[in-house]
Amino acid sequence: MHRCARRQRRRHFVCHHQWSLSRCGVVSRGHQAHERKRSVCDPRDGLKLRMPLNSDSKSASVGVNGWMYGAAFFALLAALAPFGVNVAVGLSPVFANNVNMDADARAATVALFVLGLGLGQPFMGGAADHWGRRPAMMGGLLLGLLGAIAAAFANNDTQLLWARFISGLGFSACMVVPRVCLRDLHQGPVLQRNMATLSNIFAVTPVITQPLAWALGHWFTWRVPLLALVAFVLVVIFVSWRWQPETRSAGTLAPKWGVWLEVASDALILRTCLTFAFANAPFFVVAAIGPVAIKQSTGVSGGVIAAILGGTYLGFAVGNFWVRRNASWSSTLLINQGLCLIGASMLTFICTLWWPSLWLWSLALTLYAVGQGIVFPAGFSQVLEGRALQAGVASAVIGTIHMTTGGLVAWIAGSLSLAQDVSLVLVCSLVSGAAVLVWLWMKPAVVHIGMK
Repeated sequence: MHRCARRQRRRHFVCHHQWSLSRCGVVSRGHQAHERKRSVCDPRDGLKLRMPLNSDSKSASVGVNGWMYGAAFFALLAALAPFGVNVAVGLSPVFANNVNMDADARAATVALFVLGLGLGQPFMGGAADHWGRRPAMMGGLLLGLLGAIAAAFANNDTQLLWARFISGLGFSACMVVPRVCLRDLHQGPVLQRNMATLSNIFAVTPVITQPLAWALGHWFTWRVPLLALVAFVLVVIFVSWRWQPETRSAGTLAPKWGVWLEVASDALILRTCLTFAFANAPFFVVAAIGPVAIKQSTGVSGGVIAAILGGTYLGFAVGNFWVRRNASWSSTLLINQGLCLIGASMLTFICTLWWPSLWLWSLALTLYAVGQGIVFPAGFSQVLEGRALQAGVASAVIGTIHMTTGGLVAWIAGSLSLAQDVSLVLVCSLVSGAAVLVWLWMKPAVVHIGMK
């Protein structure tokens, strides 16, 4: 009799405890032993979740869909990639004045880091789908930390360049895992809105990082900004270890070769990836030869050019804000709008060949930045929305095509034996036209079924 009463009290306590935790969005680890289908989250264990066997994005968000796990949290994890790129951009004049590094080596500090970001994404995407989001993120951060430490204490150009490449490989996890986690937690308009917020990190980081890196390198030594990058990595590692949730569903497919082929050959994903890559390629061209091209065309000073290029990041933020405000619209509609703005910017770029005025360059760059700011989050949302159980692979596919295409196009633009402004306008117009053609040519056919 007493034993039965104790069982009833224990059962009542467990139910009441479960109800209390459910109000906070948390499910206890002890309840997992009684009901395996639920997620597990112990507040004393750093919010480590285990997903149910057949969950979708809605069930994945149970327990972590609070204010802390919005796009702002994952933006902090993703900030390392643009931070690492723009540290080298800000240090470029310091390398030239204090280290006597030639122009090719200075460009390689950025190019090899970006190359690492592109080549590392397939491995990080596969790891995120196979072992989980947290292990992939922690592994990438640790590899990036080793590369960042090696770069800060490098003794020659060769060591610095290899260290930058290794850190780029590691930080490629920051390009994949945060987006995959958002796809696990959200879908539809909420996913698109959070993707737009996450993309703003690419607009804000250069404005802060480039002048900060230059100032630290100018006032102290070139190692100080790289040591600041090491400190930032340590902060992100602690935040990821302590608070990043494991959002991977147990039904997620392992990254076998068949899965990669299936995702890459998907007509919708292939169309979006190619359009996305071509539409974003002019950004790499402008970053590579834009300052020289504008100076050749207009003759203005480097400070004015830097201000104009800085304004383009604000245009990118405006495009992200437009997607966030109209997140209920379809990704296809938003991409159409972004491509229209990019097409208008290319016409303006062409006009600069006949009327090389500063305001025309500013207008062209601003129109392109706004269009790119719309295409960027909308493209990622469309790819990840269709591949819930292969989100890591899908994110890696679009990211790798994006980085590889951008780097190749920028290299072609810089190697042409033409004036820099002509090369910029020619290459940017061609790849933007290719983006529009791919988007229209690969448009899926609509089949109308008549009523009988």
